[in-house]
Amino acid sequence: MTGAAASHSNEIFCALDVGTSKVCALIGQVDEKGQLKVVGAGRVPAEGLRKGVVINTADVTACIAKAIDEAEQTAGLTMESAYVSIAGAHISAIGSKGVVDLGKNGRRVIPEDCQRTLDQAGGIALPHNREVINVVARRYRLDDKEGVDNPVGSTGYRLEVEATVVTGAASNILNLTNCVLDNGVRINDLVLEPFASAEAVLTPDELRAGVVLVDIGAGTTDMAIFLDKSPWQTHSIEIGGEYLVHDVSSVLRMSRESAEALIRQFGHALPERVPVDAEVRAGAFGQEGQQVVRRRVLSEIINARAEELTDLILSEVKRSGYDGLTPAGVVLTGGVAQLPGLGDLGAARMQWPVRVGRPQGAVNSTFDLSSPEYSAAVGLLLWGLRRGTRPRNLEPTKSGASKRILDYLKGFLPVTI
Repeated sequence: MTGAAASHSNEIFCALDVGTSKVCALIGQVDEKGQLKVVGAGRVPAEGLRKGVVINTADVTACIAKAIDEAEQTAGLTMESAYVSIAGAHISAIGSKGVVDLGKNGRRVIPEDCQRTLDQAGGIALPHNREVINVVARRYRLDDKEGVDNPVGSTGYRLEVEATVVTGAASNILNLTNCVLDNGVRINDLVLEPFASAEAVLTPDELRAGVVLVDIGAGTTDMAIFLDKSPWQTHSIEIGGEYLVHDVSSVLRMSRESAEALIRQFGHALPERVPVDAEVRAGAFGQEGQQVVRRRVLSEIINARAEELTDLILSEVKRSGYDGLTPAGVVLTGGVAQLPGLGDLGAARMQWPVRVGRPQGAVNSTFDLSSPEYSAAVGLLLWGLRRGTRPRNLEPTKSGASKRILDYLKGFLPVTI
């Protein structure tokens, strides 16, 4: 056990993954070996979000409350603070630099020096409607030594960092943070969703070689390009699982709920792998309320949208200019990544290595978090464990905390409060 891991023994880390289709709350505890164990989990369908952006604060606040309550009840612990995911097309990333003078006599670099360089890198001029979300180091330079991974402990005169600064629309950020704070939960840090997912699914070899992490959610597909172990660029595509559901619902004339269930149970991205004569019964509008659906037809509907999404991913990577620097290819994660055949379709169309990434790093958990849809939630816990972050100076409202406690007590007390 390393000293860093040992210092976190018995510490609690909490995560809130607020997505278009679901809100997931996790409570993790670090054991004596420095390993993370998820001891509480809550998941509820999301309402009030569109393409990752809050459009109804009351609905989102209520969904977050339900997810937190489930996690707290299973863990027997209280979620006082959390790492929170954020995504959406309003987010962008730029490169920036920060420099710290270590004195005319030089000295050893301490962690605070690294933070000061990141603070300086993040102190860029922004329009009044933009706000910094994350500042992540790409690489450090100590005097004339370039490409330094971790300068802490080394002696020098001048420390410089090249960083990725992630910004977002201030109103969207404020709406999301208010929904969390109104539940009496402090925000340790907002984390860009593909950054969080990367913590849980990318291997050290992929990070060193260069890789594209693609988190395909219900409302958006969020991407991050990693070079030399650090994120260099991000993109968001306003196409996600909801488009598959919409297409199936429209073509087969059924409710969105029926379409989603049909895709989850029988969907496939490659029609040629589905038996021609395979049929299933599914919901339908109209008097009968049922219909027979050929699985090959279902797969053809899905395939058209999956090919479009794959081509858009390829286009975004090429547009970034980093396509020749990612030999590890593409790692797909998020709920839609579970779709059978999607990885093979992506590999065939992009001519790159493609794999489906499942969350790793949470051991001995009593909950099944192996699905790609939990990558961001597990990654948020790992972000806190591995990186640690100074709180964002956001405090929960007392009314929000009190209301959640009272609602919790109502489930046990035979009296009206």
